[in-house]
Amino acid sequence: MFKDSEKIRAAIFDVDGTLLNSTPMWNKLTFAFAEKMGIAAPDDLFRTLNSLSLEQCAAYYHDVLHVEGTVEEIHEGIIALAREGYAKEVPEITGAAAFLKALSERHIPAAVATASDIASLRPAFDRLDMSPYISVIESCTTIGKSKEHPDIYLKCAADLKAAPHETVVFEDALYAAKTAKAAGFSVIGVLSEAVEEGDRIALQKLCDRCITDYTALLGELLPPEDR
Repeated sequence: MFKDSEKIRAAIFDVDGTLLNSTPMWNKLTFAFAEKMGIAAPDDLFRTLNSLSLEQCAAYYHDVLHVEGTVEEIHEGIIALAREGYAKEVPEITGAAAFLKALSERHIPAAVATASDIASLRPAFDRLDMSPYISVIESCTTIGKSKEHPDIYLKCAADLKAAPHETVVFEDALYAAKTAKAAGFSVIGVLSEAVEEGDRIALQKLCDRCITDYTALLGELLPPEDR
């Protein structure tokens, strides 16, 4: 796909499990927050919350698991636990920062489309040297809809002045990849270790291409002397 990169005008990246290997942190955080609030978390809680925005996660803790406090207070409590992990320990998916830089050098702007808190992500982007190569950041919070709807991808593409058919979306979540694909985007599935086998197979069938990290794509963008 990127061997003909002149046909691509923009790229949109999910963050957790796509640019950053933060899915293990979120998995751990999901149960840590439940324990902190004194509730017994069901075994599949992380999978349940994975497709929700942070606000929806907070509402789920409040409405379904009956965590005390307002939804807003629960939301802030989740963010507080996440911020330190992003700032200090969450690593990149191998080659992600170098790939963002290579896109920028070829005048292909990049946007981030995330369900996570933007302010929490910025320290990780700074620490991993991604910030200079990210032109737009949108969240499900700023858009007001989850990735079950295409609005966040369409907004990012519009911000980058590109049509969906000129834009590649990178996602690790099957439901989000389905949304982007149905909206007319090319989709590259990122098969991180956290992607379950059933979703991995489905992503391979759905997406235009799948990768485990950015090494191969980076090799396609870099000139031979820099590979």
